[in-house]
Amino acid sequence: MKYRYIPTILLSAALLTACGSSGVKPVNGLAEATTTPAAAGTEAGSAAGGTVTIDLGNAAEGAAAAINEPEDLGFLAEFPYDTGSKKEYTVTETITTKASSFDQMEEYDEAHAIVLNLNGNGLEITTGAAASNEAKENYIAEAIVMDGNKICIVKSGTYILRGSLSGGQICFKGGADDKIQLVLDNADLSYTGGAPIFFESGDKALITLAPDSVNHVSDGIDSQDKGCIFSKIDLTINGSGSLEVTGAHNNGISCKDDLKILNGTITVQAAKNALKGNDSVVILGGNLTLSSKDDGIQSDKKEDETKGFLYLDGGVIDITADDDGLQAVTALVVKEGTTINIRCYDKKYNCDGYVEKPE
Repeated sequence: MKYRYIPTILLSAALLTACGSSGVKPVNGLAEATTTPAAAGTEAGSAAGGTVTIDLGNAAEGAAAAINEPEDLGFLAEFPYDTGSKKEYTVTETITTKASSFDQMEEYDEAHAIVLNLNGNGLEITTGAAASNEAKENYIAEAIVMDGNKICIVKSGTYILRGSLSGGQICFKGGADDKIQLVLDNADLSYTGGAPIFFESGDKALITLAPDSVNHVSDGIDSQDKGCIFSKIDLTINGSGSLEVTGAHNNGISCKDDLKILNGTITVQAAKNALKGNDSVVILGGNLTLSSKDDGIQSDKKEDETKGFLYLDGGVIDITADDDGLQAVTALVVKEGTTINIRCYDKKYNCDGYVEKPE
């Protein structure tokens, strides 16, 4: 991975109590910014300058600073993947699914990403964009806004999470065509009031588990969301790292659209379903250990005969469930080559529609 100089915006005070709840505010508009000037003989934008400190404890309303000579940072919203790598799978004669080029994208370049370094209740935001500090600061202010105790990402791009956040939420509020790659690189997120990770709007969300990383996400019994990781848009998980999810209130990983898992070491404990995708759940690899008080994996959309299916084609899956192991509406397919072990109190395979499973 390539590294370049990375100017910084630092949110240094308590995230929860200082942000308030008066609506969404641009990061740059929260307070007066103090910039450390570049050392003599150093080019502006180099490692010697460009540190901007924002004190949320003294936050005030205000507009983001204007860029005198705007620079094109559009590449921060672009993704490096091979558009010809899409893979398609036949579920039934009338149902197909796919792993798109975006779904398969595990690569990321930190120089072309925004990095969120979390420190308990604090947040440091950096970008490695090869542009002036002023342009970077303003791009960050446009891409990330604060809404009470929520850190809201509103622009397409790759965002890397590191460190811990307790009592706050990372959310994505993109436009209809916006996609996000959220890289978890030794992130520890907990939030008792809702989902620590929430994809609220946009086209598609991708969680990439960074190599050799160990990541934890947990909610509380008072959560208001339907999953510890909750998405209202298509959600894919890939990468070679590990992820531990504890859903104390509802589902572990929950998606209102299509949920796909391509790889990774994933452990889920949930008060209801461990994995739920309303439209579908597709597993193409990985090592999954799922424990639930309801179903292990569930897809239950009944209104569309092409939705509400499970498709498992690869990986090692271990399920302990107090209800069904696998529950679907239209189709339940487990292909040869999938290693699956189910311990449950009801049916291992529960589907009124098409069922295909190993002998």
